[in-house]
Amino acid sequence: MFSNELDARRPVGLGARLAHAAALRWYPGAVIGLVYQVSVLFGLWGSDGSTASKVVATLLLALVYAGFLALPPLLWWEGERTRFVAIAAYFALTLLLVPFLGIITCWTWVFVACVIGMVVARPVLSTALIVGLGLLQLVVFLIAGGFDDYWYIALITVSIGVMMSAFARQINALRRLRAAQGEIARLAVVEERSRFSRDMHDVLGHSLTVVTVKSELARRLVPVDPARAEAELADIERLARSALADLRAAVAGYREMSISTELAAVQASLAAADITAHLPRNGEEVAPDLRELFGWVLREGITNVIRHSGSRNCWVTVGPETLAIEDDGQGPAPVGSAPAAAAVRGSGLAGLSERARDAGAVLEISEGTRGGTLLTVRRTA
Repeated sequence: MFSNELDARRPVGLGARLAHAAALRWYPGAVIGLVYQVSVLFGLWGSDGSTASKVVATLLLALVYAGFLALPPLLWWEGERTRFVAIAAYFALTLLLVPFLGIITCWTWVFVACVIGMVVARPVLSTALIVGLGLLQLVVFLIAGGFDDYWYIALITVSIGVMMSAFARQINALRRLRAAQGEIARLAVVEERSRFSRDMHDVLGHSLTVVTVKSELARRLVPVDPARAEAELADIERLARSALADLRAAVAGYREMSISTELAAVQASLAAADITAHLPRNGEEVAPDLRELFGWVLREGITNVIRHSGSRNCWVTVGPETLAIEDDGQGPAPVGSAPAAAAVRGSGLAGLSERARDAGAVLEISEGTRGGTLLTVRRTA
């Protein structure tokens, strides 16, 4: 119910504030709170005094009631200083009733306590102001000589004011919870989009690279070795079907990635690119929780070797918590160079780094001992 915690589309005009959805939820309860004031009006018009004084007192009471209805919606979007000035002015308005109602004026301070509870954002300050108002009522009753008859008014003022303060904070907590739920839903969508983007790159980037390499090989083989060219074309068809199946599985969110299956796939990919592969027999020694990550890194790393390295050999070594891919090509491009920038944009290494981070691992790229590039991923904790 406070300005910094209501929705961002804050109404500017007074009419817009009074017609705001939060204000419309406030009015029914506030009107119910005014029902008992009928007894005050009956008491006023049944007392001794001139008709003119009764009319003036009734008009003042109407202003107090209207202020009780309108002040919270009007002040919810104001700063703290403006709120305090308005509360002070509202309290001063009730004091104008003293010549007409006398000690009974203290009943109207219940509305002041409610307004304090609904618009003062700081809980300690709100409670202190409400309790102070109740103590002031007790002082008035002592001075006026009506303490025994009216002390309970102070108790009602404090209890209702504190209740309204707690009610305002409960509404605010509910609003924050709804906002948090909306933010969680938004972040979930963002994360899913990021996952889908990584999967699309990892699935199609690798498969299309291999298809491109094999297509070039088949084109060269057609005039010299038609039989082998036909075999390469059949392999291209198989890869295309496999990529389509991976794409469908990624869209469905159920695609599994395993280092063991990827080792078999990169063997064929490297052979098609005329790169000698030095691979482990399988990835069974890799920790189970790292096998999917290592599968993604292996796929992307081999794709980069085929695309960018210009190497003749590629070595892959695996351990329980480590995967290394090394080639004997041209090595990593200098930072800031055009080839390096192109590699960063096209390789999907940023997506791999995110995957590694999520799995408690780190991805590193450095110059290898064989003159090429060394890509390593290892668990950090």
